[in-house]
Amino acid sequence: MYQNATREDIVRALSSGRSVSAIGRDLRADRARIRRIRDELGLAAYVPAARLQTLEEKWAESARRVDGGHVEWTGGRGTRGGTPVMRYRERSHSPAAVAFRIRTGRDAQGRTFADCGFNHCVAPSHVQDEVERAAARAAARTRPEPAACRYGHAHTEHGRYAPDGTAYCQRCNWLAQHPEHDDRIRRTRPQTPQEAFQQQIEEVEGGHVQWTGPSHRGTPGLPWQGTTLSPLRLGFSLHHGRDPEGHVTSTCPVPLCVAGPCLKDRPMREAARKAERKVDRLYASIFGTAA
Repeated sequence: MYQNATREDIVRALSSGRSVSAIGRDLRADRARIRRIRDELGLAAYVPAARLQTLEEKWAESARRVDGGHVEWTGGRGTRGGTPVMRYRERSHSPAAVAFRIRTGRDAQGRTFADCGFNHCVAPSHVQDEVERAAARAAARTRPEPAACRYGHAHTEHGRYAPDGTAYCQRCNWLAQHPEHDDRIRRTRPQTPQEAFQQQIEEVEGGHVQWTGPSHRGTPGLPWQGTTLSPLRLGFSLHHGRDPEGHVTSTCPVPLCVAGPCLKDRPMREAARKAERKVDRLYASIFGTAA
């Protein structure tokens, strides 16, 4: 049985934005009466406040991290070329452009894609729009351009620049992902990552070995069977005869050097720091600590 709730009580409850069901339950008033008063006052019907999913949250549902810092798109793809696509609020969006906005906070301009060697990568740190690519090319114009890559692909046609200005061959990057189309002359197709590593290095002065394969923002990467391996780890293993532990770093100033003697893993770096501390303690015990 309903209590005789006053009109003022119902008007006050409706003005607070509550639903008819909630008001009827709390005031124990007839819901039909509450709706009639609501309509007399011209108030809108209660609409539950639902949290709307953002474009970035929709993107994250289909973005999967893989080795090498890449991000694989697991959502929809276009019928031609397998280009990643996504739908959000009845509109089509480019996952690469969304990734760009996540990193930069602005909308991408022109074509947006990654040149990191991983097919259709949508990692925010790997994608670039036309503006960023143009800026990278402008910054690199002061550097001498190579006539061609080591396999003869003309720089004027296939040459590209990483964001740090490092020149690379886009044709070689593409062929590394599509070996069935590899047209590079006198190149034996590698059967193991170690063979692929050996084909993309070059000895330089001072006993150093420079990586000539793909790299992204100064970090070398070896595309291999759908993933990207670290040339630093491969160079370490070939020289030391064991797999590295932890992150591998180069200790020499030569850019992209992957020579085994120049590479150290975590245990080697820790041992070097311990040796330095031991020398410091020995020095202090002999000469004392400076005041």
